[in-house]
Amino acid sequence: MKIPTDFDLADIITDQKVAPPPRKPRLQKHDIFMDIKKFKAIDDHAIKVAQQRHRSFRGLIWHLVYSSKHVKTHVEKVRVLFKWIVHRDPGTKVFDTNSGNNTVENIIEQFKNGKSTHAQIFQILCLYAGLNCKIICGKAKGKDYKPADSCNDDKYQHCWNAVCIDGNWFPVDTKWAAKRKTHPGSEEFYFLTDPEKLLLSHWSSDPVWQLVDRAISLQEFENLPFVKPHFYVCELNFMANVKSTIQTKRGQVKWDLGITQPTKFYFRMTTFDSGSELVDGQSLKNFVYHEVHNGRANFILRSPPQGMYLLKLYAKQLKTDRKEEITKFQEVVSYRVQIDRTCIEDDPLPCCWDRTWGPGTRSERMCLYPVQKKGTITTTEKSICIEINKTRPVNIFCRCIRNSWNERELQKCIKIKDNDTKAYVALTMPMSGEYGLEFYGSFPNQPETVYTHVCQYLVVCTRRDDDQNEELLQQYLLSPGSKNVESFEKMTAKNVQPINSMPNGIGSPPSSFQLSVVNMNDADLPDPVPMNHPTNHKFENNNTWDKHVKKICEGKYSTFHETTKARILFSWLASVNRQELSFEDVEPGSPEEVLSGMSNGRTTYAMAFHTLCLHSGLHCKVITGVAKGSDYKPGQPLGPGSNHHTWNVVLIDGIWRLVDVRFARRPTQTSSGELSYEVDTHFFLTHPVLFIYTHYPDDVRWQLLEQQVSEEEFCNMPIMTPHFFLLGIDLLSHKLANIYSADQVYIALKYPNKRTYSFTFSIQNVDGSEEYEGVKFNRYAMLEAADGMVTFRVRLPKSGTYNLIVYAKEDISDKKENMFAEICEYKVIQETVSSTVHKPYPPCAYQSWGVGAAFHKFGLTTNQNSGIVETLNGEVKIEITSPKAMQFRSRLLHHEQNGEFEGYVTYKTVDGENVFNVTAPFKGEFGLEIYAKDPDTDTKKMRHVAQYLICCNEDVKTLQLPKLPSGFLGPQPMLVKYEIVAASHPDPVIHTDGNRIEIVFKTSEAMRFTASMSEAETSNDCSDYVFIQSGDSEVKLLVEPPRKGFFVLCVHGNPFTDSSHQIPGLYNYLLYCKAVTKEVVPFPKQFGYWKEGCYMWKPMSIKSGLSGEFVPFAVRVPNAKTVAVVVNKDWTPLVLNESGIWEGSIQINCTEPSNKVVLVASYGDDQLRFATLLEYVL
Repeated sequence: MKIPTDFDLADIITDQKVAPPPRKPRLQKHDIFMDIKKFKAIDDHAIKVAQQRHRSFRGLIWHLVYSSKHVKTHVEKVRVLFKWIVHRDPGTKVFDTNSGNNTVENIIEQFKNGKSTHAQIFQILCLYAGLNCKIICGKAKGKDYKPADSCNDDKYQHCWNAVCIDGNWFPVDTKWAAKRKTHPGSEEFYFLTDPEKLLLSHWSSDPVWQLVDRAISLQEFENLPFVKPHFYVCELNFMANVKSTIQTKRGQVKWDLGITQPTKFYFRMTTFDSGSELVDGQSLKNFVYHEVHNGRANFILRSPPQGMYLLKLYAKQLKTDRKEEITKFQEVVSYRVQIDRTCIEDDPLPCCWDRTWGPGTRSERMCLYPVQKKGTITTTEKSICIEINKTRPVNIFCRCIRNSWNERELQKCIKIKDNDTKAYVALTMPMSGEYGLEFYGSFPNQPETVYTHVCQYLVVCTRRDDDQNEELLQQYLLSPGSKNVESFEKMTAKNVQPINSMPNGIGSPPSSFQLSVVNMNDADLPDPVPMNHPTNHKFENNNTWDKHVKKICEGKYSTFHETTKARILFSWLASVNRQELSFEDVEPGSPEEVLSGMSNGRTTYAMAFHTLCLHSGLHCKVITGVAKGSDYKPGQPLGPGSNHHTWNVVLIDGIWRLVDVRFARRPTQTSSGELSYEVDTHFFLTHPVLFIYTHYPDDVRWQLLEQQVSEEEFCNMPIMTPHFFLLGIDLLSHKLANIYSADQVYIALKYPNKRTYSFTFSIQNVDGSEEYEGVKFNRYAMLEAADGMVTFRVRLPKSGTYNLIVYAKEDISDKKENMFAEICEYKVIQETVSSTVHKPYPPCAYQSWGVGAAFHKFGLTTNQNSGIVETLNGEVKIEITSPKAMQFRSRLLHHEQNGEFEGYVTYKTVDGENVFNVTAPFKGEFGLEIYAKDPDTDTKKMRHVAQYLICCNEDVKTLQLPKLPSGFLGPQPMLVKYEIVAASHPDPVIHTDGNRIEIVFKTSEAMRFTASMSEAETSNDCSDYVFIQSGDSEVKLLVEPPRKGFFVLCVHGNPFTDSSHQIPGLYNYLLYCKAVTKEVVPFPKQFGYWKEGCYMWKPMSIKSGLSGEFVPFAVRVPNAKTVAVVVNKDWTPLVLNESGIWEGSIQINCTEPSNKVVLVASYGDDQLRFATLLEYVL
C-alpha cells in the first residue's frame, strides 16, 4: 500500500493534546457503543493487517490506522489497535527487515522474545495514533489465583493500559484479551472496561489510576470475590456485599446473584487443597442448594464437615443476541468456603439428578408449567399435591429420592393423574424429613424410555411422626451394601398412566353404523352464483371455533350442522400425517383406497376432502385451475401446466363455499429444526373476494364473483399470503403487482386501527443483488405505520426491476413466539432516476419510523406522531409523556457520517414531560433513535421506542451542545420527594444574553442548598460564581458565568432535619452564556452555616484596590446572637435592626497585609465561639 509522502509520524506526536488528569469516567462502556457488531468492518481490517508484514513502523501505522475509511474517531482508533494486538501471532515477525536498537520496530519485534509487554506496545501504537495512553502497574488475579489468596507474590504482578477517549480514561488489557480470544465475550470484556468492574480483578498500586470514586487498599482487593469476565457477559450482578470468603461458624449461609437474562447455573465444590469432590463418602454438591426465582439466582450453603473448600460457579445464557448460541458453561465467580464448625442439623440434600431446584426453561421447553414456582416445598401434612399445566400432550414420570432409602418403595408413594392439559402429582411421605421429587417428561411420539429431566423439588416434611415405628423405617431403609438399581423402564411403566389417543375412551364405531354416500346429481344442485357478502358462519376467533368442534367430538349427537361437519373434516385432514394414514381392509374403489393414496401422492387433498364430504352427507366438488404458490413471482404469466392446482367447493346452507386443505397446511420449522405443519384457517370457507387473489379456476363461474376477473388481471394482482387476510390488512394505493416509478414511489396499506402491528420489508433486484455501492437496497426505503395505515417510501438509486416483500406481525404480549410473516409482494420497476442520485436513509436500527410497539407498551404519548419531522430554524422539539419516571437515551445518525452526532441532541425533563431538542448539524436528513427503560420492572437493556427522520432543508449554522449523560439534565428523583419546585427556570437548558441569572426554587420545608458549576468543555470549576440566598419558602441561586460558553450547574440539597452527611442531587442545568455584559467578580466563599437560611443584600462582592473606603453590610442570619465582620483581625460587630437584618459599615484598606474579609456569627451563649459564614477574597 502506497503511503502519502506528507505522512509524518513526528507531526502526530507534535499535535497531540495534553491528557486530562485521571479520574472516574463520566460515561460507561455502553454509553460509547451498544453493540460490538458496529466494529465488524474495523475488526476485519485489523485482523487482515495483523496477518501481514510491513517494511517499517510508519507503514504499519498508516495501513492500520490512517488508510481505512472505517477508522476515524478515537474509539475506532483504540478498537483497531486493540484488535491488532489481540489477534497478532506473537511468534511471527512484524517487519520485513531487521532494525537497529532503540527504534520502535526493534521494541515491537522484541515482544516475541519476552523483552516487551502488551502494555508497552499498545502505548506506542496509541502514541502514533494521536491517543493519550498510560501504562498502569499493579496486581491482577490470574488463572493460578485462588479466592482470598495474598497478592504480595510477584507472580500476580501485572501491567495494563488506560486510554483517554473524549476526556474519559478507560482501562484496556490487551494481554488478557489475547488469552481469551477463543471466548468472544470474555475478550471484549477487556476492551474499554468499566473501572468498577475491572477493579474486581485488577488493582492499581497508584490509587488515582483505579479510576473509581473511592480507591481501595490491597487487602480490600484481596477480599473481593474472584470474578471472571463471563460474569458480565451473562449480565449478572451482586445483590449484596459478598466477600471472597464464605464463612460459617454454625448454620447455613445464603446469598443471591441478580440475573437479567435467562441463565443456567452449574457449580462445583471441592476441598481447597486436594480438589476432591467427596468428603467422608458424601458428594459436596449436595451441600449447596440452588434455584432461580424472580430474577435472582439463590444459593444456600449447608455446612459440610469442618475444613476449607473451594466453590466455583459456572453459567451460560440460555438466550443470546449472537448468531452462535452459547452452549458451554464458563466460570463466573469462585469463593473460598471456611467451615469452622459443622452444624449437625445440616444433612446433605437428597441426591437428585440436577443441581438446580424448581421449574425453569427446561420445563417450558417441554410445555409443562408447574403451579409451584419455588424449588422448596415445606409442609406439616403427610401428603402434598403439585398441579402442572400443559400446552400440549406430554407423558410425565416422577421419581422420589431420600438419602439411604429404597427408591423402589418410595415410588409406591407417588400417584399421577394425567391428561392432555393438566397433571396432578400426589406424594405421600412415610415420615418427616427431606425428599427430592424429580419430574421427567416425554412427548407421546417418542419411545416410552426417552424421558427428559424437567425439574425437581425439595420437599421438607416437618410433621410429628406419632405413628413412626421401627418396622416402618426398615421397610424404606436400604439394606447395608445395597443400591437403588431398578431400571428406569420398569419404574416408568409402574407409575405413568398412558394418555388415551381418543377422548373419553372412544374406540370402534357400533356395528350398526353404515356409511351413506350423498347424492351428487348435479341437476339437483344449485348453480355457482356470486356471493355478495360473507355468510353468518364467519368465525373471527378460530381457537374458540376449534374448541367448539373438539367439544362436539367428545360427545354423542344424532346430527351436526353442515358448517360444523365441514370444519371437523377440514381440521382433521389438514392436520393428519398422511404418511401414517393406513387401513386394515382396503377394497378397490373404496374411500379407504382414496385416503390411502395420499401417502404416495396418488390422491390429492382436494380428492380426499371430496371423499370425506361425500360420505358425511355434504355436497362437494373438486375445482381445477391455477394458484399462486410460494414460488410465484409478481406479474409472472401462467403458461400451460404451470402452477396447476385443485381445491374444493362445499355446499353450506344452499351456498357454495370455497375450501383449500392443501394450502391450509402451512409448513413451519420447530425450535429443534424439524419441519411441522400448522393449520391456516384462512382457506376454510374463504370469501371469493379474498380467494381470487391466490386461486384462478378453469371454469370462471367458480370464481363466485359478480364481476369476474380475467387471467391477465389475476396475474397482475399483488401476491398476498393468508397472513395478509388473517391480520385484516387491505390494499390502499396500488392494486396491481407491478409498480412503475420515475423518481419516488409511495405505497400504502390499511390495517385495523384498534390492533397494534409491526412491519418490515426487504428489497432485492431481480438479478439477485441486494446492494448498491456497498449499501443495502433496504436503506433506500422507509416505512411508517400510524393511525391504521402503513406507508412505504421507496427511492431507488438506479433503474431496474426490484422485488419488494412486506412482512408483518401482530404485537401480542402473551405470545412468546410471534414471528414476522410475509403478507404481500410487489415488483417495483424503476424506469428512470432523478438527476440527483437518491441518498440512502440514515442507518437507524429499525426500518419502521415513528413510534414503535414498545412505545405503546410503556403507555407513552407524544406530540409528534408522524415519523418525518421538518426543522424550523434548524431545530426540532419532540415531547414524550410517560405515566411514570423512566430512563431515556437517544442518538442522531446520518447516512454519510460513521459516528453519532454527539452534542446535537439534548434530553431534559420539564414538568413531567420528556423533551428531546434536536439541532441539525447541517442541511440534510438525520435519523433520531429514542430508547427507554422502566427502572422498576424492566431490568434488561434499553428498548427502542421511537425513530424519527429529521429533515433539514435549511442552510443553518448550528451550535453543537456539549455531550452529557442521558437523563442528566432536569429534575432528579429527590426533587419530587422533597416537594421542591423549580419556579423560575423549569427548563434545564438556559440561554442567556448576559452573564447574570437568578434561579429560584420554591420549598415546602427549610432546605440546605449547595451548588457546583463547571465549564462544559474543559470541566474547569467555576463554583465561585454561584451564590446561594435562602428564604422562608424559597432558595435563590445567583449565577454569573465568568466568560462566554457552556456551563454545567448542579444543584444539591437536603432538609435541615436531615442529620446525614449525604446531599443528594436536585436539579441539573446547562447554561449557555452568549456574552459577558457584567464585570466578573467571584462571589464570597460560602460555608455550612450560611446555607441554613441566610440572605445577603449587600455587599455581593468586594472589589480589590479599596483604600480606607467604607463598605455597607446588610445580611439576615437566623438565630444568631452576634454577627461581625473581621478584617485583618479587626472585629466590627453588626447591629440588628427592627426588621431582623444585621447592618453596619466596614472600613476596608487593601494596602494592609490581609486580603480577606470574613463574615462570622455566634449562635450560643458562648460569645467567644464564632462560625464562619462568608469569606471575601480581595
